[in-house]
Amino acid sequence: MAVTTITPTRLVSDTGVVITPGAGTAINTSNSMVFAYPKDGELLITIDSNHASTVATVAAGYGINAQTDTYAVGDTIEHLIVIGASSKFKNSDGNISITWATNSAGFVTAWYLPTSNT
Repeated sequence: MAVTTITPTRLVSDTGVVITPGAGTAINTSNSMVFAYPKDGELLITIDSNHASTVATVAAGYGINAQTDTYAVGDTIEHLIVIGASSKFKNSDGNISITWATNSAGFVTAWYLPTSNT
């Protein structure tokens, strides 16, 4: 399986962001998506689904807290996933990996949420 790498945008405290439907990287069910995870803070992933059968599976991380989660997104839905600082989803490289069910379609964007220092 090929990999699509998503580079999240870092958000700045006290500023707004517009989530535009249909923006971001298109879901390709033949590829997994990898998101670089920040050393501190949280990662926000948005899934803008345009198919009723869109399902995202976030792969288990590396370590004692490792766990796989599956999100059934649905049709014309904006789904938000916030990934915290635990090793629940981070792989040994420190990244997050998502695979897609066969009929999944839509777009994905990602942001690093500001920490209390930014």
